[in-house]
Amino acid sequence: MIRRQFLAVLVGAAMTLTVAACGQERSGAVQASPIGPDDEATYEYKVPFGTGNRLDAGEVIDVMPQTLNVKVGESIRIINDDVRDYMIGPFFVTAGQTLAMRFTQPGKLTGVCLVNPGGEFTINVSK
Repeated sequence: MIRRQFLAVLVGAAMTLTVAACGQERSGAVQASPIGPDDEATYEYKVPFGTGNRLDAGEVIDVMPQTLNVKVGESIRIINDDVRDYMIGPFFVTAGQTLAMRFTQPGKLTGVCLVNPGGEFTINVSK
């Protein structure tokens, strides 16, 4: 389980550096490094089990903010407890996985997000 979590972290960190794909926007030189499962995250969000069923039923989901303003050195953890994979802004978080990273360079990341009412998630990283 922990091994799978670290894989998700590494994949997420790599995605941060290649975020121009899939209709997402990247400006600046945002970079991130993985954090471990026992490291405290500055921001933590959980996609609950059943979220996909709620989306299928037409419910508006409000798990993530539309915009998150962070500073270099702060971190984010996104826990996907659902059985469905999600694009959460610039990140692809697979079912049952956790993505966790620390921001190491300023910039902006934006992408589609089905788990907030605005349908988009932007992370502004400043010094």
